[in-house]
Amino acid sequence: MARTSRWCLDLNIWCASLLADLKGSQGSACQTLVDIVRKGHYQDTTVDLVISWGMLNRLKEVLLRLGIENNLATGYVDVIRAYCDLNPSLTLGGTGVIPLQDEEDRHVLETALAGGADILVTANFKDFLGKETEIVIPERHYCYFSPHSALKIVHPYLMVEWLRSGIFFNQI
Repeated sequence: MARTSRWCLDLNIWCASLLADLKGSQGSACQTLVDIVRKGHYQDTTVDLVISWGMLNRLKEVLLRLGIENNLATGYVDVIRAYCDLNPSLTLGGTGVIPLQDEEDRHVLETALAGGADILVTANFKDFLGKETEIVIPERHYCYFSPHSALKIVHPYLMVEWLRSGIFFNQI
């Protein structure tokens, strides 16, 4: 593999993928992204997952609230955690200092930054706006600037479009 990209998938991506699986759907943007993370690569690029224990715990809570049975929710979270056994990138989480209104999204953003993610994929953009955020394409592509990096925040549809068109490789 010639390059490596580190992805942080927001909880809404994991939930949408599982719900699509349960409905028997195939090939949704979220399912495609989760499948790439599961495989650990896309074409000649290694894909490392950046996720935290806090995100995994919250994901299980959300799945249970959505009516997913406890055994399935626990198993799903355990499988995601197992992806990190292959490419260890599980972080302990952020410190709670980024000034975002939504606590859950603040934790996701801090996890992405702490884990050195290149891309944070989410379908929820409104809560990621802050003074360090530049809107590239409204509700599709933001860039969050920290002192040491620039994190792309990308909608799953746009991310899959980048992957299929080859534009992704110019983005990392």
